[in-house]
Formats: sequence, C-alpha cells, structure tokens
Amino acid sequence: MSRLFVKGLKVPSIGVSGFTRSGKAMLMKLLSTYEMIDKPNEDIFFEQIYFLHKIKKINDQTANYLIKKNFNILYYYNLIGRNINFKKGDWSSALNYHNSKIYKKRLNSSDLNKNLINKNKIIYQMMLHTGLNSGKLLLNSLPSLKIIEMVKNPIEIAYSWINKNYGKDIYDKPTIYAPTCKFKNNIVPYYASGWEEEYLKMSEFDRVIKMTTNLFLDREKEIKKLNVSEKRRVMLVFFDKLVTEPQSELKRISKFIKRDFTNNTLKLLKVEKIPRIVFSDEYFKKIKFLKKKSTPKIFNKLVTCEKKYLKNLNSFNNLNLIK
Repeated sequence: MSRLFVKGLKVPSIGVSGFTRSGKAMLMKLLSTYEMIDKPNEDIFFEQIYFLHKIKKINDQTANYLIKKNFNILYYYNLIGRNINFKKGDWSSALNYHNSKIYKKRLNSSDLNKNLINKNKIIYQMMLHTGLNSGKLLLNSLPSLKIIEMVKNPIEIAYSWINKNYGKDIYDKPTIYAPTCKFKNNIVPYYASGWEEEYLKMSEFDRVIKMTTNLFLDREKEIKKLNVSEKRRVMLVFFDKLVTEPQSELKRISKFIKRDFTNNTLKLLKVEKIPRIVFSDEYFKKIKFLKKKSTPKIFNKLVTCEKKYLKNLNSFNNLNLIK
C-alpha cells in the first residue's frame, strides 16, 4: 500500500507563534526590519492543518504531508511574486516592507525557475496562531523551521478576547478564521472541543477565560513533549520584556535567528511606542473587571496562569527552552 509523501524544502524559516492578540504582528514587523528577513506572511489555510490535527480530525501522516506540501508552495509562490499582499494599510502588506521594491520586482518578473529556491538567502517568516501548541508536529514536519513564541500575560489575553467578543455566539460567520464545529445545532470554536456542553452553558466571560487558560496549560504540556534538539529551535519572547527592555530582547532574537537588527528596527520601535509602561493602573482595572464578570472558580484558574506567567517573566533569561 502506498502512503502520502512529499519532499520537504530545507530552507531557513521562522514561525512567529502565539495566541490570538498576543503581539505576533508587532513582532513580525520588527523581524522584517532585520538583515535578510522576509516581510510578514500569513496563511489561514496552512494553520487549519495543525488546528484540525490538534482536535484529532486528521491523522499524523495527513497533517505532516499537508504541512510540507503547503509550506513548499507558499515559499515558492512568495519567491516568484505570486499571492503577495500589496493591500495598502494591511499589516502584512509588502508596501510596509523597508524595501518593497524586492516584491514589486518579483511581481513583474516572468521567471518561474525553481532554482530561485536555492539562490534565495532571505529567511522566510510566517505567522502561526497557537503554533507552539502543535510544536512537535510543526518542527518534525519542517526540519529547518525555528519557532519564536510570543508569550503575553493571560490577563491581557482574556481581556482582549472579551473586547473582541470571542465569547459570544459569533462562530457561525463564514469568515471566522478558527476552525468551528457543530454541536447540537450550535456552532462553537475548536477551542471548546471536548467540553462543548459546558461551553454552551457558560457566560461569554467564563468561556473566554476557560479557552485562554486551557491554551496556556496545553502549551506547557506541549513544550514538555519536545526533545532537546527541538527545544533548541524554539525561543520564547515575553511581550512585557520586549516592550520594556527592547534592546536586550532584540539582541536575544538576533542570536537565535543569526541575523542583526538594523536602523529600521530602531525606527519601528518608535512607531510601535516601544519602550512603554506595563502593569499600569489600567492593568489592575482589567483584573477587577475580569473578577467581577466571571465565576470564582474560573477566575481563580486565570489567576493561577497569571502567577506562572509573572514567575517565568522574572526568571526566564535564556535564549531558548534549554536551561
């Protein structure tokens, strides 16, 4: 019996991972100002593969094949100027890149030679929503991939999700990016897989907090599954450290990706209002709001995650997961 097979590209690439609303776009824009780093790229369909694998809708072999196949095509299309985003004002637009002429040249070129892959020295970067929660799969499927995980305070994540109405019944919309499932005539996000009944009975606030705390706990579990070699290909960047101590974090990133940041990086820091103050009065107002709107049991789980985050924030000084 034959089995699915595709030869994977061995090209340097960075996956910028993190939960929704964790600051991935900001980090990707900063990375794009480093020497020889591609503009930000995002592909929702690529992400669907590991999402569906996570909730056991596709098996290991199928997921591995689809990840390799999709990555190969995405990488090649980017090199020849196919499907490049030129939408004005969009965060991933080539027009925001410090040298957008590169992409305009690709767009106008008739060269479709696959030898372009071997000649290219620019590191490809792509967004991976919740990618480290599927880290083992992604790292095994793409042996040249490095993952930078953006870690943000769970209080901030939960509050932001509530402001975006992620706990409301919005998942029947055709343009929702996250996988959705039908349960007893209700459409729920894949985050609720396995506890759909409980999800439907919850308030929008408890829903969001449980979804976010589950993601935090699952990420811890998935990190533990990585072997030493895989951990060397993963770096954690804490949002609060990046925006308060940008120079030291930029240097850490440089060492990890083996590329230097530039004057364009420093200019972008000013645009992004970095450095900035965290843990202001506004932060403590968010905690009070979440406590008021959620049930004690659910809120206490969020506080536990916050304590873990703060402990790691104050003690994590390593380049990657190897201590």
